[in-house]
Amino acid sequence: SAWGAAWCSAAELARLILCLCSLPRRDARDGLTVVVDARKQPPAPVLFSALRSAQSVAPGCIHTVLLLAEKELVTPREGLPGVQGLGVLTSLLPRRKALGRYVNSSQLTPELDGTFPYCHGEWVQFFQKLHPFTASLQRASELLQSCIQELRSTDTRAGTQDVAACIERHRELMQRVLSDPQLVHAQREGGAVLARLRRE
Repeated sequence: SAWGAAWCSAAELARLILCLCSLPRRDARDGLTVVVDARKQPPAPVLFSALRSAQSVAPGCIHTVLLLAEKELVTPREGLPGVQGLGVLTSLLPRRKALGRYVNSSQLTPELDGTFPYCHGEWVQFFQKLHPFTASLQRASELLQSCIQELRSTDTRAGTQDVAACIERHRELMQRVLSDPQLVHAQREGGAVLARLRRE
């Protein structure tokens, strides 16, 4: 079992969860829905430790935890071991069909009665292409926010500073933004990169 592997620590799992949370998606503000398949064995305590750790680093990154398990494995009287303190909506589902109330079948694998054709190798290849692009956009966004903040702070001091100096500083910041390699690349190649990622 992967739960017993040397790499499977709470810290490593939390890092993986936070990485998944950072991936761009339409409903990013809602947090992740985590489906735990515990039909054959109870969920490992390290999983819930990782979820709590991820929530503490990025509050709201986990929206819902769905525990798919037989009633005999986890009964309502016993509660859901390890879930206490997560601060998220948690549901025990005794049947696979119940997942449909929470997750669209297009987002579930065939093992969970879904239609999502997940292949880990293909996902890794896709992520290796996606991550540099999103990281580049993140750095460009940080530069823009920094320049905007500096412009605002300069404007508030404009009454006591030389106007010509303020105008020159504005020009310098604008030139810095326009010549930034991350932004230049996003402007020139961003559309093509997105088109390739959509096809894949």
